[in-house]
Amino acid sequence: MLNLPFRFTRIFLKCHSSSIVFLIVGTVICFFYSFELKGKTNSSQIEIKQFPIQKKWGTISALPLGLKLEIKQLGPKEKVLIPRMNNRVKTLYLAHDPQKKPLTLKSGIEEWEIQLPPKTPSIPTSVIVEFKEHPYLPLKPKVIREDQNQQLILEAKDAIVHGKLLRYEPQPHKNTVGYWANENDWCEWKLNAKTSGVFDVYLLQGCGKGQGGSKVNLSVNDQILKFIVEDTSHFQNFKERHLGMLTINKAGVQSLKLKPQQKAQKAVMDVRQILLVRQ
Repeated sequence: MLNLPFRFTRIFLKCHSSSIVFLIVGTVICFFYSFELKGKTNSSQIEIKQFPIQKKWGTISALPLGLKLEIKQLGPKEKVLIPRMNNRVKTLYLAHDPQKKPLTLKSGIEEWEIQLPPKTPSIPTSVIVEFKEHPYLPLKPKVIREDQNQQLILEAKDAIVHGKLLRYEPQPHKNTVGYWANENDWCEWKLNAKTSGVFDVYLLQGCGKGQGGSKVNLSVNDQILKFIVEDTSHFQNFKERHLGMLTINKAGVQSLKLKPQQKAQKAVMDVRQILLVRQ
């Protein structure tokens, strides 16, 4: 992330992909250009593009809404691995394929594996990974701010996972924090509340048939909401639930934590989103 060593007056010209910052010193105007600078300047909000990324098999380059993987060499047992991104995957395919037949993505905790078809044409080749938003490489946790409707929208892609199995699954039919088979695994989101206050809490959760009943705590600082996971007949059958009201007793950056207290069956649940609405 970007840490500025001095303070200066900022004027923003908003556009889709960039912003211009003016530094006024006497009668001299200096211009600074940065990627994805949105709203008030804060190091947690500035997306630093660390691309291209060099891998043993080739190069990862950023696209406006995705990645391009240029695979130059690949051993017989070597895997095409890319960093875990804070992004929802729309689709992925071989760049030369006019039909854009989807490839398989296998999500890990820190890396994603792109699985090439057995009869892939000769190397070198390229893969396109399409996202639903601009690429975001999580060098530091993303901090979620209140929107104009005084809501904090905590999406699965921005979760920070802790433990052995829990991970973000970016595939279109999933887009969830999943693999929650270890009850000691937990996750959190970094949020920035404008002021202290009371929030309605809504959870978008899924749970397989016969797998409900796990006990979970949702907390911010010392404020805790306790709930029991609901069976929704399938882990990717998501249902919005109103869990109650939670007090955030201070402003600024802090963590919302989701921690199982007791796992009822084989897995706890899948979580796609948590929504906090200020009252």
